[in-house]
Amino acid sequence: MPPAAETPTHRHQDFISDSARWQAITARDDDIIVTTPPKSGTTWVQGILALLLSGDPKVDANVSVNSPWVDMAFRPLEELLSNIETQVKRRHLKSHSPLNCLPYWQDVRYITVYRHPIDVHFSFRSHENNIQVDIEKTSVQGTARESFHRFLDVEEGHVTLTSVVDHYNSSMNRGDRSNLLQLHYRDMQRDLAAVFAMIAAHIGVQHPPHVMDSLVDAARFEKMRANADRFVPSAGQGFWKSDTGFFNNASSNKWEGVLNAEDLAAYDAKISQLLTPSDRHWLEWGDGPAG
Repeated sequence: MPPAAETPTHRHQDFISDSARWQAITARDDDIIVTTPPKSGTTWVQGILALLLSGDPKVDANVSVNSPWVDMAFRPLEELLSNIETQVKRRHLKSHSPLNCLPYWQDVRYITVYRHPIDVHFSFRSHENNIQVDIEKTSVQGTARESFHRFLDVEEGHVTLTSVVDHYNSSMNRGDRSNLLQLHYRDMQRDLAAVFAMIAAHIGVQHPPHVMDSLVDAARFEKMRANADRFVPSAGQGFWKSDTGFFNNASSNKWEGVLNAEDLAAYDAKISQLLTPSDRHWLEWGDGPAG
């Protein structure tokens, strides 16, 4: 068991999640925690971890069971804990809460992933449209432009501009980030093999080059989409209208042809209040060029 965790300074709670559930988790030295804003590459990284930890390009990631979303309040906590505590293989757990809302163990590996906030919003719209079960769906109410302005203006909610920025700031504000790997969705699109190598080094996993090549190939977006039954949360359970639709597409600049200059000016004004120019550039574009 790792040393005692730093106590969270905040609590993240909305209609579907509650970060306080993490207080019941007993960490292990080799645990991996993936925490991202929704629709920022969470499942993609969970799939990569399943591939790396197994060394098998045909692994059944089964992330709902093997890499559960600890914060999700719909799942009884006792059931979640039983699942986590009985796992004998190396564990990787999921969160959408900012780091300042989670226990922080020095020996645990943390991975955060970020994406252009507007792409997050439009991806979440598609995500909610694909949900079959009857739960609260806020981003699909009204037109695309109307929901976008709610994303900008609402301060609290499951996916808002403020929540995305707060998550990003929580990782940037970590004093010691030696056990934290910060990734960007665009960089994963640009050079998946390089990001794969970064994740492998971060969690201390090595495979021969030919094995790594096969794992990287299995993690490409189109391959994960084609194998949705192995990678999509709750696949085959009727939660989604389409399991493959969970991986809608990996495109960026989803606002093009939907938002007008006035909409983008409103976004520019809001995010400029929340982030410095350099932080804004990285949150939107990662380590590569803008656009």
